[in-house]
Amino acid sequence: MHFIKLYVSSILLFLSLFAFSQEDKTTIDSLFNKIKTATDKNKVEILNDLSQSYWEYSLDSSMYYANEALNLAHIVKDKKGISDAYNRIGNVYHFRNEAELALEFYQKCLNIRLEINHSKGISNICNNIANLYVSKSDYQKGILYFNKSLNESIKRKDDEDISENYRRIANTYLEQSRYKDALENYMKSLEIAQGLNDDIAIASTYNGIGYVYLEISSYDKALKYFLDALEIYKRVNHPSSLSMIYNNIGILYQSFNEIDKALDYFQKALEIDTKSNQKEGQASAYNNIGISYDIKGDKEKALEYYNKALILNTELELTKGISSALNNIGLIYLHMGDYNKAYYYIHESAVINEETNNTYHLANNHNNLAKLFLLQKKYPKAQNSLNLAIKLSKQINIKEWLVESYDLYYQLHSELNNYKKALEYYKLYSEMKDSIFTSESTDRITEMKIKYETNNLETENELLKKDNKIHLLELNRQKNIKNYWIAFSILILALAILSFRQFRLKKNINNLLKSKNAQLSETNQKLIISENNLKELNATKDKFFSIVAHDLKNPFQSLLSFSEAMYNQTEELNKDEINSYNKIIYESSQNLFNLLGNLLQWSKSQLGNMKFSPKQINIFESVNEALTLSELLAQNKNIIIENFISKEKTAFVDKHVLSSVLRNLISNALKFTNQGGKIELSTFQTGNSITISVKDNGIGISEENIEKLFKIDEGYSTKGTEKESGTGLGLMLCKELISKSNGDVSVKSTFGKGSDFQITLPISEE
Repeated sequence: MHFIKLYVSSILLFLSLFAFSQEDKTTIDSLFNKIKTATDKNKVEILNDLSQSYWEYSLDSSMYYANEALNLAHIVKDKKGISDAYNRIGNVYHFRNEAELALEFYQKCLNIRLEINHSKGISNICNNIANLYVSKSDYQKGILYFNKSLNESIKRKDDEDISENYRRIANTYLEQSRYKDALENYMKSLEIAQGLNDDIAIASTYNGIGYVYLEISSYDKALKYFLDALEIYKRVNHPSSLSMIYNNIGILYQSFNEIDKALDYFQKALEIDTKSNQKEGQASAYNNIGISYDIKGDKEKALEYYNKALILNTELELTKGISSALNNIGLIYLHMGDYNKAYYYIHESAVINEETNNTYHLANNHNNLAKLFLLQKKYPKAQNSLNLAIKLSKQINIKEWLVESYDLYYQLHSELNNYKKALEYYKLYSEMKDSIFTSESTDRITEMKIKYETNNLETENELLKKDNKIHLLELNRQKNIKNYWIAFSILILALAILSFRQFRLKKNINNLLKSKNAQLSETNQKLIISENNLKELNATKDKFFSIVAHDLKNPFQSLLSFSEAMYNQTEELNKDEINSYNKIIYESSQNLFNLLGNLLQWSKSQLGNMKFSPKQINIFESVNEALTLSELLAQNKNIIIENFISKEKTAFVDKHVLSSVLRNLISNALKFTNQGGKIELSTFQTGNSITISVKDNGIGISEENIEKLFKIDEGYSTKGTEKESGTGLGLMLCKELISKSNGDVSVKSTFGKGSDFQITLPISEE
């Protein structure tokens, strides 16, 4: 799991709490010099300034001077000084994450400022209270106090503060993913900021709007607003904001998989942060660059940047950044097969997340550890890690981690041959996956609705502005009639021009409405097509389940009938009969297990959850592994298997995909070959492709049935030479997996003479 940091303009909520002072020691010395000759009332103000100046250096000193200011303000009865001191004390408690005490002193400050009717002070303290509630995820109260601050700003007609308050409200809606509400408030903020010609506020709002469009996947609009913000930040030469916007544009390109462009922007952000020695920004850039290389498959380069992020985060003591870097590095080593290093880094990440009570990331850590232990065949440890992952995921209701845990548990019990438990966890995996799919479908419908609403919102604002302009023109016209009645002929001309403009505006509005209606019609048509596709998929699903039900029924009937016979007639059966029954029960269980395995791989491939890691694979070794699993069946039927494959032959494919397909095809060849038959495995090369042949001299397949082999809606399945049952999914699964590996599965067969199944794969990545 990658962790990406995206900045929402200069509105990082916590930083908007206070106007952090950048005054150095010289400024503090200057305040000390002033206090020597100041009056008592001025001393209160200087002590409050000293408290603020020490925020960067010492919170204890800041608290000390705030209390000194408070005591002196009480003595001289300076209510404004008392309210400022309460605010400073609340700030220190907020910095210390003591929210209840911070809120207590903020409320005292607000009460006094309401009493003395200090409007600007009321706005500021309401913002502090709002941000405190937002930091506790109490968004409703946060919005309430931001609106109180906004109302005070409107009362005193402070446009700069009004614009900033709309932006703060928009940020809070953004935190809740209420995109339409966020966009409405950003647009209000933008209109006022443009009237003030406030470049920084305009760029900040552009960035927030861009983030809204990024979240709802309107990438073209997101890019437009990010680039508009970038142009302003370049013009005013604002390095920290330039770094922020480069980072956001990089993440935008990363979202639609243009990794090279994303890397260009991350590098630009890194260059600025390095030049200005902004180490936290550098750490974020290193992490994002590492993720980009990870996506590209360049694990060495990704590891290099993850390590750089780890070094900087450790230097800055940023525990979340340290934990993320450790986890990402661990996953790189897991992919590389260095299990000792993988364990070290993922375990260290888990220790940090446990200490900081970060349940979300800790659950992910334990799933990653379980993967590692499964690869090492350390099953008890894998089980312990999965138990912890499931417990933590349920605490915070994180379905994505639960799905992964159930899938890993299925694999664990499959490897332990605990079929009952494997089936149990496969069922949990399927149910949770269905739940997520339903939720994602709902989210996509909601997203489409939001897109439609937000796309119209800007147009509505433009129309509103045009209506306001028309209103102003009308007022000017009346004024001209009243004050310049002599110029009657000129007025007639002006009225004619105005009428023409109104006609043109009305025509434009009608064209706009026609365009929007056409867009709505197009959207409805797409929904109809989508509905038809869903119906078709649902029909295929029903056919699929009927096949599965049929294939489950026969082995279960065998299991039930023969196990019942052994249970009720134990004393009546002889040894040969018992052995015969046991063999039938074993074969039925094996068929069930094979069906479940194929079902799991099939569902993963259909849902897009299979992780393909293609690399150069030795074909001879893969075939030998598959043959080892089939030795017993070959011996029982006296079938000779000849491997003519050269030890040097390789293919570019995922190892597990090739193993699964070979097992299926060899198993089928054994099943449909008579006693004393023969199976040959060979390869031949054509250009940059290699073909693996699994050829038998068995019963063969008719031309009519060959066409049904790879179609789920046909549901073709038949008995082997000794009445062996098949799952009905094996060949369809082979076709699916090899197709996703840039290859193909084909068959040549003559009924009564045998079959030749061929797997064609690329030899190299190129």
